Amino acid sequence: MLNKLLIPLILVLLQFTQINSQTPSFHHYSATSGLASSTVYYILQARDGFIWFATANGVSKFDGNQFTTFIINDGLNSNSIIAMAEGKNGEIYFGNYEKGINVFRDGKIQNYFTEVNEERLAISYLIIPRDANEKQTIYAHGIYSGVNAISESDTAGFISVNPIPSQRATYKLTQLTNNKIIAATSDGLYDFENEKFTKLNITGLPDSDLYSFVEGDEGSYFAGAKSMIYHIKNDKVIKSYDVKAYGDIGISHIFFDSNKNIWFSIMNKGFYFIPKGTDKIIDIGSKMGLQNSLVNKYFEDNEGNIWISTFGKGVYCLNNLYLKSYNENDGLSNNTVYSITKENSGKIIIGTFNGINILEDGKFHRTKKNIGKLLTEYIYGIKNFDNSIYVGVSLNNSIVTNVSFKGINFYMVDRQSFAKTKDGLYLFGTGHDYIIVNRRLNFTEESKHLFYIFRDSSNLNRINDIFEDSQKNVWIATANGLCKISGLSYTTDKVKGEKSFFLDDPVLNSRINSVTQDNQNNVWFAGANGIASYNLESGSVTSYPNLLGYDLSASNFITFDKEDRLWIANMKGLFLFDGKTIKHLTGKTGLPSSEVLSLYFDESENLIYVGTSNGLSVLDINQFDNFNPLPPNVIIVDVEAGDSLYTGYDNLIFSPEQHDVKIDFTALNFSSPGTIKYRYNFDGGWINTDFSLLNFVSLGSGTYNLQIMAKAQNSDWGKPTFITFKIQPRFTETLGFYLMSFLVILMAVLLLYSLRVRIKNKK
Repeated sequence: MLNKLLIPLILVLLQFTQINSQTPSFHHYSATSGLASSTVYYILQARDGFIWFATANGVSKFDGNQFTTFIINDGLNSNSIIAMAEGKNGEIYFGNYEKGINVFRDGKIQNYFTEVNEERLAISYLIIPRDANEKQTIYAHGIYSGVNAISESDTAGFISVNPIPSQRATYKLTQLTNNKIIAATSDGLYDFENEKFTKLNITGLPDSDLYSFVEGDEGSYFAGAKSMIYHIKNDKVIKSYDVKAYGDIGISHIFFDSNKNIWFSIMNKGFYFIPKGTDKIIDIGSKMGLQNSLVNKYFEDNEGNIWISTFGKGVYCLNNLYLKSYNENDGLSNNTVYSITKENSGKIIIGTFNGINILEDGKFHRTKKNIGKLLTEYIYGIKNFDNSIYVGVSLNNSIVTNVSFKGINFYMVDRQSFAKTKDGLYLFGTGHDYIIVNRRLNFTEESKHLFYIFRDSSNLNRINDIFEDSQKNVWIATANGLCKISGLSYTTDKVKGEKSFFLDDPVLNSRINSVTQDNQNNVWFAGANGIASYNLESGSVTSYPNLLGYDLSASNFITFDKEDRLWIANMKGLFLFDGKTIKHLTGKTGLPSSEVLSLYFDESENLIYVGTSNGLSVLDINQFDNFNPLPPNVIIVDVEAGDSLYTGYDNLIFSPEQHDVKIDFTALNFSSPGTIKYRYNFDGGWINTDFSLLNFVSLGSGTYNLQIMAKAQNSDWGKPTFITFKIQPRFTETLGFYLMSFLVILMAVLLLYSLRVRIKNKK
């Protein structure tokens, strides 16, 4: 019977698809989100932390939640802003393509210049080199119109424009960390010094169009040509990347991020990614639906997010880059991932709602839907015993089927859970409050031996997990609670074992979903009411319905990393507990979903595989540990007192009628903007709030001191921002009024006393 089932099953398994998969976590912003336009030419982060976008319909300033847009009515010379640059004093220059330059200074947009000698400049790029001198020079250039040096000083402002003609197309000027300026041109690279072009002789670099340029690490840099990327160091090409397969046209933009990854885009062909230390090219643009889009700019903000601006499709913020995610579009048979394990050659095996998936070298191998029922059914769980993979699957067939595929030995078990003990016993979980114990993997109805858990007869109670610890205790995780079986033994006619229950423990006497063991002789349990541990040496139980203020109910799975830190899969996200602090990852911090169903720790690669209800994520622990988000600082947006609005916050003094005060503020966070929390202290204790607006009504006269601080998810609280204001007293509340009142009363008393004396003397 086994051989008859084996042949068609192998045929089914051999029909698999290979899909190169990887989808980053990202936020998408467009005109419908409040951005001035979905065509974004340039991105800049100002020194105050706000991010600016130059678009086809004005400029937008962004705090992570709200856009503030400036257009012609606000002072721009035109709405088509192509380039931006920040000056040494924090002012921001906006390059209009044919209408000069505007400057944003002191909260207002001003005209810097429109024409020079009655001629307009074609501006595609602005660059302000770092210069320790008082003089500031702005270089404005188009591709074919040469470079214009715009001189100014702190005292005189705009001075003059000096045209610097060029005999070649100038695609980009870039200042290196050593302050040299390099020009990428139509016939190679040039050094741009003292407003002169000097050809750089680079061995191995052709004298042809170099459309893009970026600085690398250790004194190197990258240049993008037609279908080629050149890595240059010490005046010679040390490596080249042939990307002709992705488009036989120019590399329009190239970027090297702080993690030493290479990003590049091809005109109207989306964008691509070369991970650090590899030659592998990943077509991320296609994963995000941008395979035919024009990318205008790459930018990395001070949180490490990668921003990508496009023509007509808005901007994308690739965030929490320690995560890579996969879903059905990448080849998963289903987005609901119930179980994950790894076999000895490194293949990751994933069990979903309707099939088994093998992840190898970034590609999924899976059975096609509707071809053979066996591996398109519900997968309860997958476990690895001695490099044989046991799959709990809904087959409606009690026969255990053995299949070999891609060098993996699979056993398909039609049971809710499964375990194999060190003594060679096979344990099968059921939905009826008993386990089946056998010495053979395959058994008949007549030969199976039952071991009842809570009662001595069949009762509805699903066995969710079976686990044998290092002392050979067998733990049964059920829908009705936990059972420990000591001394489990099997004879030809009977199964024996001593059962223990935990009826007084609120966590262990409720649904338990999974069991595992750490390296400190503790057995851990994840369940409906939280998590718990059992110490094998002392026999003590410690339960955690919550931990450091986090609710751990609805926990599904637990695993441990190399540092013995506790990772908890929960329906409210993924928790990491290091013994002192907790970090919490959710759908707002990059996971495909906050409903985390399964985990697997890959020790050799130091990765955590995270199964959710909306796909699979792979968390790079090294990158995650190096990602320490800075606490966000609170920025006061404006203060409203009565009918007056204030944008300056020094020496705020309000009249008695301005006793209703509103304070609007924000805290900058771009990787997880929906997680910002605030607290404030208004002449009293600290109060937590989710809102970025405080409204104080009917305040009395006096001086008020307000402190506001913020935190993002997994960051500390930032430093408090202070604001002080004074409400002047009404005349009836002043010392003068009190003195005058006192004098009036005193005079009345004296007058009354005088009258009484006079009356008395007359008598």
